[in-house]
Amino acid sequence: MKLNLFAAWFGFGMILIAVVSLGSFLVAAGSGHGGWAIIAGSVGVVAVALAMATIGGTVRHDHKTHQETPHLF
Repeated sequence: MKLNLFAAWFGFGMILIAVVSLGSFLVAAGSGHGGWAIIAGSVGVVAVALAMATIGGTVRHDHKTHQETPHLF
């Protein structure tokens, strides 16, 4: 159960980071700062990939051990 709770909150946090970095990407790209736009876009992509990998790996592990899937509430 601790792994499920960790995975759920970690995934939630990574998606929040991805949303913030998307905003930063749009502002940087709109204001002409190409370097910062690339950094913010890369952070967003990495955050989404980490969230998907963590939740996906935990769900796979839980199905393998016949446990409940991760949930926040």
